[in-house]
Amino acid sequence: MNFLENLGNGIAKVIDSVVEKNHRASVVNRLRIVIKNERENTARAYVALGKYYFDNLRDPENEETERLCRSVEESTARMQKAFAKMDEISSAAQPQDDDPCDGCGEDCGSCPCCGEHEEPAPGTLSDFFTGRARFVVLPDEPQDGEAADDDDVWL
Repeated sequence: MNFLENLGNGIAKVIDSVVEKNHRASVVNRLRIVIKNERENTARAYVALGKYYFDNLRDPENEETERLCRSVEESTARMQKAFAKMDEISSAAQPQDDDPCDGCGEDCGSCPCCGEHEEPAPGTLSDFFTGRARFVVLPDEPQDGEAADDDDVWL
């Protein structure tokens, strides 16, 4: 009987040890999440503080902060140029409804040969960039005359 008690106590200690290790690991994981979230909150606060300084407290006589402010202005100007160029390119790349098709010379708004500007059939999802039909969405419920599969029935 003593052997069984020792075996039972040993198993209980192992189980307690595993439970304690899992508990510690879960606490550490939760603390890591808290630390990550607080780092993100701190970063957002620094950004907001920097924006407030830039907009309201900028001191042209402070060389270090003025260098950083000029860097922000230069980056903003480059982003605005990039957005303008992107708008220019995207508007030039989109054919107008009255532009003739390269394939047949017809109006692309109703082009029978390229099909790029035809409206997709209802339930068809198209590729965002090319506009080509990529997926057909099947109805959730059987249409008239279709039998429902057993897998479609939820109790």
